[in-house]
Amino acid sequence: MKFNSKNLFISGLILIGLGLLLSLFLSLAFSLVIAVIVAVAFYLLFTGSDGSGDGADEEEPDETEVGIESLLMLNIELRKCIMPEAVRDQFEQIIDQLLALLPKINQAGPDGELAWVINRMATEYLPEKSVRPYIKLDESARHEEATVTSVEEGLAGMKAELNEVETILASRQSSEFNAKAKFLKQRFKL
Repeated sequence: MKFNSKNLFISGLILIGLGLLLSLFLSLAFSLVIAVIVAVAFYLLFTGSDGSGDGADEEEPDETEVGIESLLMLNIELRKCIMPEAVRDQFEQIIDQLLALLPKINQAGPDGELAWVINRMATEYLPEKSVRPYIKLDESARHEEATVTSVEEGLAGMKAELNEVETILASRQSSEFNAKAKFLKQRFKL
């Protein structure tokens, strides 16, 4: 077992503290046994049962998983909000399109600029700059014709861009990846 000095020190302090505290109420031998058990349990809890440390070696979550989770949570938020059905349908179509596109784009060029842009669209742009500002409007404002038209136009533009990305992926036009990524960054201010 590999010992982590910080966790070992903290466990030792707990051992001493509990030993002193318990010795006030119980016999010295019994309190020492309980203190050792608690200190060992604390040490194992914070270092893991194999003594590997505090989990600093864990892998970062996969971009695809983060994007999918973000979109699923966003879909739940949409369903809780009262809004025109046409707007909800368009938001959900974009979410569905991104859900289908994320694994493909991250597999085709996980370190590429286009993958980065599509991942940001799923985790930042759609939730934070499109859906949530719309949801924060009061119900009457969400149903105003001008608001609905503006949102629908923005979503239609996003859908068209995502369709083009799907076409680029399907035709494997890797030369188009960077050009499309730069365009989308500018268009959606990512």
